[in-house]
Amino acid sequence: MLEVGTGSGLSARYMSEAKHVPLYTFDEGKEHEEVISLLKDAPEVDYRCGNVLSLLRSRVEGQSCPDIVHIAFTPYYKEAFDMLLPYVTSRTCFFIGSPYATKEKRQWWKQVVADSRTGVTFDLYDVGLVFFDKKRIKEHRIVNFL
Repeated sequence: MLEVGTGSGLSARYMSEAKHVPLYTFDEGKEHEEVISLLKDAPEVDYRCGNVLSLLRSRVEGQSCPDIVHIAFTPYYKEAFDMLLPYVTSRTCFFIGSPYATKEKRQWWKQVVADSRTGVTFDLYDVGLVFFDKKRIKEHRIVNFL
């Protein structure tokens, strides 16, 4: 699993508890003590800070994209998506955090949904799900929890 934009570390911790496989989580800048503290008991989590795009590039070059990718708390959501796109497989699923956070991100989310390289997409409002299995008919579903 891969997460771009660690934030508080809570999402990384939840994902690591749910699925006991290696999780790489990248954040911009310096490590945060509260995140280190939260993740210290999650040995499968590899928390790294620095230049997010460089960390991401070094993780995926020459490899396939992990099955689960969480594009979370990062201003580099577009760049991360574009960088990972050549590596996706039919088993890949992207979780896009807060697709309606800003006007710019909302427009980008609409482009992702319409992109011919993506397959089935789900809009859960707080999270967008993107699948890449081209055997399935491309469609977009809006899930309303009200």
